[in-house]
Amino acid sequence: MTCKNCDYKLKDATVGQITEVCPGIKSIRLKLDEGALKFSPGQFIMVGILGYGEAPLGITTSPENENFFEVCVRSVGTVTRAIHKLKTGDRVGVRGPYGNGFDIEGLHGSDLVIIAGGLGMAPLHSIVDYAKHHKDKFKGLQVLCGARCPEEILYLGNLEKDKDFANVLLTVDSADKSWQGNVGVITKLIPKIKLSPHTTVIMCGPPIMYKFVIPELEKLGIPDDNIQILLERRMKCGIGKCQHCTFGDKYVCLDGPVFKYSEIKDNMEAI
Repeated sequence: MTCKNCDYKLKDATVGQITEVCPGIKSIRLKLDEGALKFSPGQFIMVGILGYGEAPLGITTSPENENFFEVCVRSVGTVTRAIHKLKTGDRVGVRGPYGNGFDIEGLHGSDLVIIAGGLGMAPLHSIVDYAKHHKDKFKGLQVLCGARCPEEILYLGNLEKDKDFANVLLTVDSADKSWQGNVGVITKLIPKIKLSPHTTVIMCGPPIMYKFVIPELEKLGIPDDNIQILLERRMKCGIGKCQHCTFGDKYVCLDGPVFKYSEIKDNMEAI
């Protein structure tokens, strides 16, 4: 297996605005020294810090914003802890973008449903951001987002504003009295939205979410080809060399990270 069209070159980038979007999770704005980053929603980059290594991170902003791009990082290991310590003006290395991303033109004209659980909202935020600026290209947009508690809903402020152009439904596993929204697992939101066999569903979240959401979608007649899953939890090198992200005959970093459910439904290792 080789990496087709991989951009191995390390690009220099400068850190811009840093925002803590949730406890322990930061949004980092980056700008390449030379040119704009050309990517499709769903693709990822490798962000590296000298002396610490690099980490695969999904891009959260629309590809049409050529002034900068952003990544969302949870502090969980050596590299991501180092990324969390970055300050505005610091320098990092960027490789990529890698992976297949979403077929944006193929999604035009679709009734699009985004289902995100936890940190899964980060890589899907790019396609929501794209749809916000191209409302005329979609028949409709519905966004379902779940988290453990209100404080852990990524981009909560943005999602509240997105209700102006999309049907946005939020839910949490537990909440205090100040939360006026839904409480419960994300499958409870599915009966609240409009679905048809022509709907395209895009998902990203913990594997346990897929095991409950997919059967509900199939009951409603959504074809397996219309269910797209972004797998983001297995990658390490990003170019198909370390074997860390393999499942069966596929590589998440090369064949994905976006897969149609029909491609992976018979592979027990996938989700």
